[in-house]
Amino acid sequence: MANPATGGKLADGEATAVDGFTKHKWISYDENEACFESRLNDLRAEDVSMKRPFELLGFKDKAQRLDAVARIASSKIVIKSSGQENVETQERAMAFPHVDVEVCFASPSRVITPTTSYVVLKVPYSAENEAVGSSGSRDGVWRLAR
Repeated sequence: MANPATGGKLADGEATAVDGFTKHKWISYDENEACFESRLNDLRAEDVSMKRPFELLGFKDKAQRLDAVARIASSKIVIKSSGQENVETQERAMAFPHVDVEVCFASPSRVITPTTSYVVLKVPYSAENEAVGSSGSRDGVWRLAR
């Protein structure tokens, strides 16, 4: 995807997280705010809280150490919808909840610069409901062209 900090257009595609289920779409970018839409499976609306903000990270290259990466916390989390998918198994029917959120970050140029190569949307909820973002399994990643 083209780097939006250099005037590039956002791509229409979704980033699928390592868990194979979580989907993220980068929906807007300007000097004031960058926003993303995400579908988080196995979570309900009441599980998502500003007390556990998302983070936006900007890597210059693959070798950059995590403790040296620019990062900012989300400035806004809006629940767009929530519900459940009913899945039939051989033993029984099961309900899998999901929540759709819009996550925004103020002043994204603090993280996304003309030299940024990778942008990570860090989700503070892991696949295990009680764990706090330890596995990175729900995170979204975009590779930016220079």
